[in-house]
Order: sequence, then structure tokens, then C-alpha cells
Amino acid sequence: MATMEDRIAHLLAHRDFDDVAHGLASGFLAVQEAAPRLASLFSTQQRWLMSHVALARYFHAVRAGRPGLSRREFLDDLQPFALSSRNTAAAFFDEVLHYGIVHPAAAAGWASDLVVPAPATLSALAEWFAIHLGALDRLDSGGRLARLRQDQEPLLATLQPLVAAALLGNTTIRTLPPSYAIFALIDDGGSLMDRLIAGLDIAAPPQARAPTHITSISALARGLGLSRTHAGRTIAAAAAIGALGWDGAPGRSRLWLSRTFRNEYARVQATKLAIIADAFSTATVRADDASASPPR
Repeated sequence: MATMEDRIAHLLAHRDFDDVAHGLASGFLAVQEAAPRLASLFSTQQRWLMSHVALARYFHAVRAGRPGLSRREFLDDLQPFALSSRNTAAAFFDEVLHYGIVHPAAAAGWASDLVVPAPATLSALAEWFAIHLGALDRLDSGGRLARLRQDQEPLLATLQPLVAAALLGNTTIRTLPPSYAIFALIDDGGSLMDRLIAGLDIAAPPQARAPTHITSISALARGLGLSRTHAGRTIAAAAAIGALGWDGAPGRSRLWLSRTFRNEYARVQATKLAIIADAFSTATVRADDASASPPR
């Protein structure tokens, strides 16, 4: 049986994978543009993983017949993963409640502190999965995206906890490569990095320093929750380790991305895709088994 590393290597070796990674970045940006507040709240690696922990608890609760999750349950679930301090996690929970990313559960007979994801949050989650499943379909002509659209609600309830557990247990995801980490560990850095990848000139011939269409840090930062100064510092930090640079004078020429940076981005995306492919296969088998079982 192929290992996870084998499956990741197989994805990376696909002749179309660079185009797929470019398409993923563009898809993530479309979600960011459609729901900027939601995207900004989950734009760092820490918050992204914390959100997966919370969603997994929610789906587990629903399957157990409970209408939502509590603040205490979320904080307790985070502890084994050492993603943040308890105070940071509590502040995150309060923030998503304040901005309506989650809202109080309206269910009689249950504790008043239970919350559920807002419909827009679940829609964004479904779209996040759709982007990845569509990418997998492009690589192997599978029909995953169509299946998700057909059975979205039950599949998400099984799929998301499986993906969350695998993400939290994966070394590549938990210990990000250097260039990727510069962006993923700052507010809105994930979206900034996606803009760099989506800005690649895909018509240019393969080369170590791949040119982008990006010539302005101000344009790169526009619409994100970070200033031009903050974006400029992040770009400078990435340039200092050779992840990217300018063709000419900084801010007056095109940015290029190094092969190392592009490879790191590709590897993280391939890791996610392999995890999601495995989880989707399990989720669909469980869904098919459940539909085939006679009613009790």
C-alpha cells in the first residue's frame, strides 16, 4: 500500500501539478474576495488549524445529537495539539462569535453556551473542499466534486473531522518550510502568498526565478487586512532568504519567485490534496454503506 509520502510524490510528479497549484491559489483568492472578513480571521496557520479543531468538534456533536459546541469544549480539544495558549484560543473563540462566524445555537433544552457555525461559514467550508476536490479531479479525472455537490451536507459532516485529524497529525502541515512559513504565520499572510503564486506568469518558460505580473506592493496588499508597510516587510523577509526578488529596482519592476519557494508551496498543497483525497474516499464509502443499510 502506498504511503502518504508516496501519494504526495505522485501528485508532485504529475505534469499538470504546477498549473493545479496555480489554480488552487486563484481559488483561495476567490473565496477571500467573496468573504474577506471570514478569510482574514482564518488567514494564519494557527487560526486555520484552530478553526478545523472547532469544526470537527461541531460535526462530532451533531452526529451525537447535540446542536453545537461550547467554548470549554473547544479549548479542551485544542490542548493536545499545542496550537496556542488557552488565552489566545479563548480570544479567538470570542472573536469569531463577535463577528458572526459562529452564533449561539437556538435549541431548547440544551446549554445556552453552545454555538454553531453560521451558514456563510459552512458555505465557505464547502467551497474550500470544492476547490481541492476539483483540483484532484483535474489530476485524475475523478468525479469527487460532482459527488460533493450531490451529497454535500452528509459528506461534509464526515469529511471535515477526518481531514482535521490528518492535518493536525501531519509533519509538513505542522512544521512549515521556511519560505512558506514567512507568509503563513502572519495575519493575512496566506492570502498574500496566494496572490504571489496566482500572479505567476504561467506563459513564461520554466526557470529558477519564475516571473510574476506583480510590480506593486500596494496592489499586492490591497483588500487584505495588512498595511503596505507590513506587506513590504514580509516581502523583504522573504527576499532576505532568497524566496523572491525584483527583476530590477524594488517596486519598479516585476517580482520573481524562486524555485524553492514554489516547491514549498506545491508540497504543502500536495500534502493537503493527499489528505483530502484519502478522507474523501473514506467519507464516500461510509456514506454508501449508510445508504445501503436497511432502516431500523
